[in-house]
Amino acid sequence: WPLSVDWGSGIATIKMSVWNPLRLRDLAGMSLLKDEALAITALEYLPTELFPPLFMEAFYGSHRETLKAMVQAWPFVHLPLGGLMQVSHVGTLQAVLDGLDILLAQRVHPR
Repeated sequence: WPLSVDWGSGIATIKMSVWNPLRLRDLAGMSLLKDEALAITALEYLPTELFPPLFMEAFYGSHRETLKAMVQAWPFVHLPLGGLMQVSHVGTLQAVLDGLDILLAQRVHPR
């Protein structure tokens, strides 16, 4: 419950906690990423506006195979990676680069 009453000093003090529930989009992305094979298959049908938030969820959740597939299916001209370049995510960033290598080897442009 976001409200609580503190009677410690004899005077009622009402405290309200901040609670930000996850959006349905975020919950759907988290659920999709639990099944990597399903996530990779679903990329073909994923609306373009869902790619960036799902990419971030996959990146920070270290879903490497999904990231490789997402890079190959990336629907935009640019894939901004600058803000993701942190030492703690080297393995995950390597998966993104592997996806780029596969895309370049196929010489197929993303949708």
